[in-house]
Amino acid sequence: MKRRDLRKAVQLLALLLFPATFYYMSPAVPMMAAAEGTISGSLLLFALQFLTAPFLGRLFCSWLCPAGAIGEFAMIARPRQIRRSRTHWIKYLIWFPWLIGVAAILLRSGGVSSIEPAYATELGLSVSTVNALVIYLVVVAVFVGLSLIVGRRAGCHTICWMAPFMILGRFLGDRLGLPGIRLRASRESCVSCGKCSLACSMSLPVQKMVASGRIDHSDCILCGECVDTCAQHAIRFAWSRPVARDGRAIGRSA
Repeated sequence: MKRRDLRKAVQLLALLLFPATFYYMSPAVPMMAAAEGTISGSLLLFALQFLTAPFLGRLFCSWLCPAGAIGEFAMIARPRQIRRSRTHWIKYLIWFPWLIGVAAILLRSGGVSSIEPAYATELGLSVSTVNALVIYLVVVAVFVGLSLIVGRRAGCHTICWMAPFMILGRFLGDRLGLPGIRLRASRESCVSCGKCSLACSMSLPVQKMVASGRIDHSDCILCGECVDTCAQHAIRFAWSRPVARDGRAIGRSA
């Protein structure tokens, strides 16, 4: 419970700071900066998410992302789980064209000429004009609306442009057998109560994964709700290498 309370407190702080950090997570700012041959702070953040994902997974999503915090706090009013098969692929239809667009604009501008972490901000702050405030409120309304209409953390499944960076980073890390923070399951301790699946903020079939002995899913954000909910301690955090389907750690020397 201490971990859960701490995570909620950090999420609340991230949400309160969202007006200041808004442009550092914007998908539009990198395109504006690319037209000037500039690497913006948001693009640097996306690169950092990709590089740290092999080791930290999607911890950013569950602890530091203000849009994710909106989705979780909205669960108080709308706790409905969503059907991932109908939504999770949408974000890739947004991410791939966007990434290609940023690269194309950057090449057309003659390549990288400067790096400006605080690009488009005012003294490092994002919402400093009426136009910026309107855009901010629209984005917040979209994430709130998706959560209330579709279900829990719907924005993470559908329109999040940051998730693919971490998903791809974790995927490559797993292929290389790199160690990182992961969830580990003890199917012998599981009593199939289903509470872990009900608690999952990403609507994942946690109980089925526990029964298989492997909790390994690209949409897992390592929030730890399943860990804190399981009275049998069948799920735990661990720093370990990825595990293959035969139960052997990938990348471990014989």
